[in-house]
Amino acid sequence: MKAADYLATTKPRVVLLFLATSGVGMVLAGGWPPLPLTTATLLGVALTVGGAAALNEYLERDIDRLMPRTAARPLPAGRLAPGAVRSFGLGLCALGVVELGFLVNPLSALLGAAGAFYYVVVYTLLLKPHSPQSAIPGGLAGVFPPLIGWAATSRPWTMATAYLCALIFLWSPPHFWSLTLARAHEFSRAGIPTMPATRGEGPTRLEILTYVLAVVGVSLLPVVAGLLGSLYLALATAAAVALVVQLVRVLQSADPRQAFILHKLTGFYLAIVLAGMVADRLL
Repeated sequence: MKAADYLATTKPRVVLLFLATSGVGMVLAGGWPPLPLTTATLLGVALTVGGAAALNEYLERDIDRLMPRTAARPLPAGRLAPGAVRSFGLGLCALGVVELGFLVNPLSALLGAAGAFYYVVVYTLLLKPHSPQSAIPGGLAGVFPPLIGWAATSRPWTMATAYLCALIFLWSPPHFWSLTLARAHEFSRAGIPTMPATRGEGPTRLEILTYVLAVVGVSLLPVVAGLLGSLYLALATAAAVALVVQLVRVLQSADPRQAFILHKLTGFYLAIVLAGMVADRLL
């Protein structure tokens, strides 16, 4: 049971998401590199992202205790000791950075360390507890894994990588804000400033609309630039249509369930777009 609880603190679904973005970063940089390098890169990303997630759960354990959505996590539920999770998270981050440095290259290790520091210190400690707009700069945390994927290939910088980073950065705010709309009372109870609480639900919906349109627009730029083709365009368009349809429902309804559906759908949207990038490049 303890092993499963330690694994849970690493937020495996988040790790899988960033493994995907790191892999896409490698593909867009010039195709899959050799299997040993791919394995080493993804292992380093899993370690650093998982370690940062564990440290996030350590720092937010008291907040998590106040929200039904997170109260059953290992730390707020009392199944793990805070000091043990802190050491576990620090150890994973250190191991990931060292692994990237020795088995991949120094730049990927530097990006891994910077990403963990940004998520734990800048976002978790400095931004999220104090600013309802934290999701915007917080989106930068998601840019580091695809950058690690690009750095691992040792290939020159391309606009395809830039589009991927911009897409992930713009995707993060509507993904988080739709959750705050759906669980506004939980965040308020925990004392976390959110857009719905500070600016109102109407302005929050308009912000989500703005960022969703920006995400969809950026997702089409690689096609306009001739970097991706018809297969990607078909998948990205289908995903965008589904996202916009649900967004319209959120704009028309105050039902928090619609906002939660949008939150979930943003995750599926990103997964489909990422899969489309890989499929278009490799098929």
